Amino acid sequence: MARKKKPEEHENLERWLVSYADFMTLLFATFVVLYALSQINVNEFKKVEESLKKAFSVQSILDGGSGVMSSGQSVMDASAANSMIDSLMMEYISPRYEQESYDQIKKEVEDLAKSGNLDGVSATIDERGLVITITDKGILFASGSAELPKNAQKVLDKIGKLIVEKFAMHSIRVEGHTDSVPIKGKYPSNWELSSARASSIVRYLIKRFHILPDLMSAVGYADTRPVEKSKDSASLAENRRVEIVVQRNQYKKLDHYQNTYIKMGKTEQQKRRNEQIRIIREIDNQELESLGEDIKHSSEMSKKSSAYQDVNSDFLDESARLEKLSNPAKN
Repeated sequence: MARKKKPEEHENLERWLVSYADFMTLLFATFVVLYALSQINVNEFKKVEESLKKAFSVQSILDGGSGVMSSGQSVMDASAANSMIDSLMMEYISPRYEQESYDQIKKEVEDLAKSGNLDGVSATIDERGLVITITDKGILFASGSAELPKNAQKVLDKIGKLIVEKFAMHSIRVEGHTDSVPIKGKYPSNWELSSARASSIVRYLIKRFHILPDLMSAVGYADTRPVEKSKDSASLAENRRVEIVVQRNQYKKLDHYQNTYIKMGKTEQQKRRNEQIRIIREIDNQELESLGEDIKHSSEMSKKSSAYQDVNSDFLDESARLEKLSNPAKN
């Protein structure tokens, strides 16, 4: 009897599915983590960071050696996060923090404008980021000049304080715009004038708030980007403006402007941030003192009014006489 032939062994062509399934699982976990990081606040970030640290510091099953990240470091420690203080880290990685900060600053600018404390100032949010616009109402510059007067510095203090409270390492671009009327004097054209005005504001913000110079830029557009096409005086005034743009962090890799901050030690970062906070509090105290002066002035006016009534004895005497006539029972 002939022996039965053993069936030929077929090559397992489905082995790739195991590796593919592992790859898809890791890819899914990566996107879940990235999504979580984009939606967190400060407290939630700390919890996620701690969880990642525990997860990636365990010993490897395959070789029993060190974890994926040696010495128990977290995933964030392997990136720029290791060189930044917590507040800077949130600003660096969280789109949610960025958008919420934009919304808060916009609302505060609108409230200050309605109350008359920031007349001629408005805020919008567009694809560039947060745009704070200061129109020409005698606030910033005299005609044909790029020198900042005292009242302009007070306006920039309020705007700068709002920005620095929320952002320490966002790129800030100052854009100067003029009307289409040719100028005569120190500057040969509106190009030089708009650029000089933007540069004046950049210099002031860097000096006043200790903003990292790497984060600042000045641009002059002359009359090439008008908001109003008409040639009447009101339209020309709208076109004479300065826009302070806090750029979205999605553009941070284009200029690498944040590298200076990342290269700093945490101590130096904290020192710079503390100095900015001190300046913010100084501005707040000045505003409170100014408010106190207004209250004091109002009180003095009230005293003067009372003194005037006391001196005007004829009026008081006549009032007393009429009071007696109308109420004889009290006599």
